[in-house]
This record gives sequence, C-alpha cells and structure tokens, in this order.
Amino acid sequence: MTRRKRRGDGEGTIYKRSDGRWAGQVSLGYDAAGKRIRKSFVRATRREVAEEIAKALQEVQAGTYIEPTTYTLGRWLDKWLTEYKKPQLKLSTYESYERLVEGHIKPELGHIPLAKLQAHMVQSFYNEKLESGRSDGEGGLSTRTVRYLHVIIRQAIEQAVREGILPRNVADATSPPVVRNKPMRPLTEDELMKFFEAAQDDRLFPAFVVAATTGLRRGELLGLCWDSVELDSATIIVQRQLSVLQEGLILENTTKSERGRRSIALTDDAVRQLRIHRKRQAEERLLLGETYQDQGLVFCKEDGTFIDPRNFTKHFQRILGEAGLPKVRLHDLRHTHASLLLARDVHPKIVQERLGHSSITMTLDLYSHLAPGLQEAAAATLNGLLRQTPKKAQTNDR
Repeated sequence: MTRRKRRGDGEGTIYKRSDGRWAGQVSLGYDAAGKRIRKSFVRATRREVAEEIAKALQEVQAGTYIEPTTYTLGRWLDKWLTEYKKPQLKLSTYESYERLVEGHIKPELGHIPLAKLQAHMVQSFYNEKLESGRSDGEGGLSTRTVRYLHVIIRQAIEQAVREGILPRNVADATSPPVVRNKPMRPLTEDELMKFFEAAQDDRLFPAFVVAATTGLRRGELLGLCWDSVELDSATIIVQRQLSVLQEGLILENTTKSERGRRSIALTDDAVRQLRIHRKRQAEERLLLGETYQDQGLVFCKEDGTFIDPRNFTKHFQRILGEAGLPKVRLHDLRHTHASLLLARDVHPKIVQERLGHSSITMTLDLYSHLAPGLQEAAAATLNGLLRQTPKKAQTNDR
C-alpha cells in the first residue's frame, strides 16, 4: 500500500491511504509501564483527521484524556451520552436514555472493559431483562424496552468503533427481541358517543373532543397553545408537547420527529368546543386576576398551570368507569381516531399525516386490521376482471 505522508499538524502524522481516505496517528505520551501511547484515526478528509489529533492533544494537556483500553462500558456510555446524544435529542428523550443507562445497563454491564465486552454477555443481559428486569421484581421488561436497551448499547459501541477504540461492534452479533406492541383497544363509535355523553359537563370535555377528532398524542394535546390554533380556518399546528422530566413538567418546542410537526384540520364539533372552552378560560383568568399564570395553554388547570399528563389519564379513565365503558388507555383515543377514519374510507396517507407517523407503512401496520371491510372492498374492486379477457382464455381450464 502506497502512503503519502505529511507532517506538521501539531505532533501528529497524517497521510492519505490508497482507498482515498485519510489516516493519522499521534503520540500521547507513555503509559505506566513506559510504553508509548499512540492513537490512530481514519476519516474521509484530511481536515477531520487533523481535528481529531488536535482534540486528543488538548485532552492530554487538560488531563481529561482516557486511554482507550481503560474505558469500561459504563464510562464510555457516560461520554457517549454527554458528548454525542445530549446535543441531538430533546431533553425528555435524553432523560429516557439516561434512565435506561443508569437503571439497567450500567448496573449489569457497566464494569466490563470495552475491549473485553463480548456478544454473549450482551445477549445474556437482554435475556435476563426480558425474564426478570422490572425494578419492582414483578417479572420482565417489555420487548420494546429491551429493544431500546439494544439501540443504546449498539449506538454507543458503534461510536467507539468509528473512533478506533474497538475493532468491531459486538452488539451486531446479538439477537434483540422483536417488539410486540401492546394490544390496542379503540372505542367503537357507539362507545365513543357514550363517553362523550358522560363527559359533556366536564371542564375538560373539549380536550377529549379534540383528542378523539385529531388523534393528538397526550403530550401534544396538553402542550397545545392558543398561538397554534386557528379557529377561523379550523386548523391547529402541532409544534410543542408537554413532557414529564425529573425536574417536573416542561413545554418542549420540538415534537417526536420532523413528521410530528404538522397541521391538522379540525372538525366543526372541535371548533365549537374550543370556542366554548376559550370563553370559559377567559372567565377563569378574569376571576383569578394576577394569580392566574398565563402560559398560553389551551388545556390547563383553572389557574393556567400545566395539567399533569398522568392525572389527565386518570381523569379520562374515571369518566370511562362512570359511563360503564371498558378501562382503555388514553392513547386508545388516538387509535379510535385512526380506526374511525379508515372505516370511513379515508386514505391511509391522510391518516398518517394527521397522526404524525414517520411513514405510511407504520400506519398500515398498526391500523389496517381495525378497519372492517377493507379486504372485502379491495377484492370487490377486482370483481369482473376476468370478463374483460377473451372468451377463449376464460375456458382454457375446462
């Protein structure tokens, strides 16, 4: 292999490889045994290699450099979370990663040196979490949670591979569980009408109407602000969500995904209920005066503060009980919205856009079986197809 070497970037050596990529090596001093510590990088451009060398030298000078072979999985996860994930993720998502790392991964695997971590260790970890991973001792974690654990471990190790700390990603050799979604139980149209009848005198009745007629997620519903509502054009813009964090409730300006920020057309019923609700809210604001904490929220407590999403769910289920309906999840109102639209032959692409799904495949996978008659309707569209062929072709099998 022919290498063209160049020096001059601090104390490192940089050269272009025969495959067109750039490589570099830098000396970072000596270890406890007197052996020279060298660190190598391979990147797409010379500039990227030079930046990596400069960063490594700065860490040595600042006393923060950790020799790669001394990293444990736990220490590497801390670095990966802070330096790579925190700038990318919503605060609520970052905290969920942090909880999984601190609560599950580090207690079991955190002490293992990265260089000694093997696929069978990670696989055993997944298996044990599925069987008995709950913190309350009441059985195993869900397949979805264990899959999240796998995603975290795999992404963190992949970063170590890219930095030249590890030669390969052992998580790629594991078999994480296939996610089994919780069975959904959308309300039927009759059940939904029965729920509305029981809830019609409730202060938060408009919130339930909006939830059932738009398919908003709970955080999106409780994070909806009046500046995102256009009653004259009967639309809302989903651009915030209320999140439950360790420090309390916060309003985040980013939604679950880019697809999550979307415009949704409102029904006449939803517009009417929102107008009624806005008038009641103005009266509450006037009554409380300076003690009212106006945050621009559409659905909030009487004093303008956040409604705790967990309490909102309990309130919903209490009304279900009063109406004699099965105890479904609040999220099932979202499923109800989707199934009602599909049953009315609304195109799945429109359903996807209203729900904010990342792809139409996700929408079809989740809801197509809930729309009765879709299979029959599909077959019916092909009825009479054979009659369009020549008569001889219809009798060939006789």
